[in-house]
Amino acid sequence: MSIRARLKSMSFAQLFKLASLFIAHPGYGFITVRASKKVIHIATQVYGNTHHKSNRANAFRHALWTVLLGKAVYQKTHNLEKAKGWAKQFTDLHEELFINNELDRAMDLHNNNFGIQKLKELVTPTEADTIAFLKTEADKAVQITQTEETKQHPLNLVYISE
Repeated sequence: MSIRARLKSMSFAQLFKLASLFIAHPGYGFITVRASKKVIHIATQVYGNTHHKSNRANAFRHALWTVLLGKAVYQKTHNLEKAKGWAKQFTDLHEELFINNELDRAMDLHNNNFGIQKLKELVTPTEADTIAFLKTEADKAVQITQTEETKQHPLNLVYISE
């Protein structure tokens, strides 16, 4: 779904929450949209449209999203904690605004957190190296069937179905 379509589908309360976040961080709006569009483009190049399912491709996309958001903020601020904080704040809000079932939500939050945790080592490598690293991690992702299983795999991406 395009960013424009997502925005059109949001309620006033959801739009207000999103706008409030960007008002609090006015310099991050453009770079967040740019990073988000780039992630969709890359995930589609690497996996086709399968990244919209609850699979390894989706795990890759969520981790890449947090990494690219973090890298964008890091390039602007040169502050890793601000970069990690923004990536977490924005992706957590996304999961709050666009409700999934419990297992999908747990998977998405876990994979977002994986990207945030890896940001320190991925903030300086090239985009191609970052993509290659996360693709390898997606290939090693662990399948889960219950939300609690995410806690058993803190060092791995997780997915629900092939």
